[in-house]
Amino acid sequence: MRISNFLYSGFDFNEDEDLLKFKFKMINSILVIVAFFSTFFGTLSDLGINDIGVVHSKVNYVYGFLTFMIIFYLRASKENYHTAAIFLLLFSLMAFTSALIFVPQDEFRVIWFYLLTFVAYMLLGSFSGAVVTITSIFIIFISNYLIDLKLSEVAITSGLLGLVIGSFLSSIYTNKIADYENSLREKNVALHLLASTDGLTGIMNKRCFDEITKKDFEASQIQYKDISLILLDLDDFKKVNDNYGHKVGDQVLIYFSKIIEGMLRKSDIFARIGGEEFAIVLFETDSQGAASLAEKIRQEVEESPIECRHDVIKVTTSIGVTQNRGSDELFEDIFLRADQALYQAKEYGRNQVSVIN
Repeated sequence: MRISNFLYSGFDFNEDEDLLKFKFKMINSILVIVAFFSTFFGTLSDLGINDIGVVHSKVNYVYGFLTFMIIFYLRASKENYHTAAIFLLLFSLMAFTSALIFVPQDEFRVIWFYLLTFVAYMLLGSFSGAVVTITSIFIIFISNYLIDLKLSEVAITSGLLGLVIGSFLSSIYTNKIADYENSLREKNVALHLLASTDGLTGIMNKRCFDEITKKDFEASQIQYKDISLILLDLDDFKKVNDNYGHKVGDQVLIYFSKIIEGMLRKSDIFARIGGEEFAIVLFETDSQGAASLAEKIRQEVEESPIECRHDVIKVTTSIGVTQNRGSDELFEDIFLRADQALYQAKEYGRNQVSVIN
């Protein structure tokens, strides 16, 4: 097993999960370090090399075992991350409280609570970091009140003040990271939208259309569900550009796409795949249902002239329709049939719907 695969718990992460990917790497690294060194220190104590007491030695073994189990728990699902992080913090509080009480010879044992506070902020955010800070302060204060921790009042006061300051600084850092993550996510969404949208009409572009239809086609074939494709092409669109200019031609394309958008369901896919060529994918719809919609679109376009520069521009559209077959292996198979049907519609005189089953 590669180290990177282990640190990511064997999962693959998409572009939107960069922070989660980082957190998986961090928590697995922490779990491995904790599991190893807590067991190591327990063993050294039992061998009389580094005495941490019988009680805390056993606590270290339990701590190491529990953190080791969290590693396997994380590998079950990405959804387990939050719970795993909470358990890590709880087990760590248990172990550090044990060190605070049962290892009085360690004058620097309060420092573990500082580290835990930072880890809480890093793994779970500001709320959990604040909770761990308050809990740590409470544990130190109560333990010192009930038991002689062999720490001076100055040490206790400095320790508690250090926790508060460390928590405050960690909170500032965590919030900044969260703001950066949100900003990055918004930019990624905007870039994704830009990359998947046709700049003129605002509908899906060919690149995005190809990606989505490939996945949806495969799913429909596996589930034996109907999927129909409609290809539309504006008739004699070159004449519009030649007679009125490309700006008017662009307005015609926008108007044409708006007409069609208003006639589709939310589940339908509508994209501009060429200059004046458009495509519609209808799920759980056979060719008969697709042909009926195509005819309605053809009539609506024909009956909706466009007013521009004191002129009325009438446009029509030729449409090719087909649906999937059991023998189709790729979405390209459907596309070729729809393109053939569109060619027939143009050959037969344009402004009509042609269907190939």
